[in-house]
Amino acid sequence: MDANWAIFWITLVYVIATCFICYFNHQSAKASHEQLEEMRKQYKEENRPSIEVEFIYERRLWYIVRFVNHGKTTAQNVNIQLTQAFIDSLPNENIRSILNKQKDKTCIIGVGQHYDLYIGSNELRGNPKMMPVTGIITYQSDGKKYGSDIFVDLENYTTFFSSVDDHDELMKVLKDGVKELKDIATSVKK
Repeated sequence: MDANWAIFWITLVYVIATCFICYFNHQSAKASHEQLEEMRKQYKEENRPSIEVEFIYERRLWYIVRFVNHGKTTAQNVNIQLTQAFIDSLPNENIRSILNKQKDKTCIIGVGQHYDLYIGSNELRGNPKMMPVTGIITYQSDGKKYGSDIFVDLENYTTFFSSVDDHDELMKVLKDGVKELKDIATSVKK
């Protein structure tokens, strides 16, 4: 009988050890699955479009709100909704009209590419009723929707410094040359 009890106790210990092994294997598989899901989530977050807003002063004439895709995939169905209060604060009627029409349109912004919204020219300087650029931008990628708020306070934006470069000086020389040629042509006609 002692041999039977010994086999019984050995089998019981083996069954209990097997149960513990199964339990810990299950816990390990569950943790691996959670880790895999977290890695998938991080991969999707890293490999998605990411549109950021920049404010540009171009050619010492145009004020532009630029939407740049700094992400790793193309942004689909990009929709830019500027607030009506901002649009109404702009002095140029044509630009207000264009921005109002913009609300119903969508576009695509590729990786490293941008979309520019012209909001005015030098007439914006010193505009007493100028409101901050505010609104919402929404976009999609792989069936998932993303969005962010737009806010650029033009009143408190850092100062724009512009300088004359070689291109500007060349353009001035060309304009002066064209003016002189016109003057010579006028003198010759007389």
